[in-house]
Formats: sequence, C-alpha cells, structure tokens
Amino acid sequence: RLFKALMNSSTVVTAWDGDRLVGLVRVLDDSEMVAYMHYVLVHPAYQGRGIAGKMVEMVKEKYRDYLYLEIMPEESRNAAFYEKHGFRVMEDGVAMQLCNFSNRS
Repeated sequence: RLFKALMNSSTVVTAWDGDRLVGLVRVLDDSEMVAYMHYVLVHPAYQGRGIAGKMVEMVKEKYRDYLYLEIMPEESRNAAFYEKHGFRVMEDGVAMQLCNFSNRS
C-alpha cells in the first residue's frame, strides 16, 4: 500500500524593505534528518547587500541539529556563495532531474 502523508515540513525565511518583499528562502525537510534549501532568491535591486547570506545563516541555525542541510545551486557559478557559507560539494554526488515539460499541452 502507498500512503500520501502531508506534513508541515517547510520553512520560509523572508527579507523585507518596509512592505516590499526583497528576499526569500524556502526549505523542505523530513522533520528530523535532512533539510533541503529549495531556493534562495533576492530581488536584483537588493543583491550584493548580504541579504542572501543572512537568510542562509538563519536557515543554518534553524537546522543545526539536522544531519544534512543540502542545496543544489541552479547555476554552477553560485557554488562559491554556498561554499563561503560552509557548504561543500557532495563527494561522488551527481545532480539528477526528471523534466516533465513534455506532459504539458
């Protein structure tokens, strides 16, 4: 049997300039061992101000007791940013993806 369970396993960290949303991080976790930073976004006009770094550090603090905190940067050029915050390339790791664009009409 397969069961579909919905759990509160997501964290969102946001950054604001007054009432303007300027940054957002979403983290998915299994509630115990692994957390995955799904994306780290900062409005282009606010980039280079340390906002992404501050949000990442907040996520690291929240998940400090988890065995793994993972991120898969969308672009390899962003890897240096995450390395600066303590992340390392997974030994023998390979990024994999299933793309369902052909299912869309």
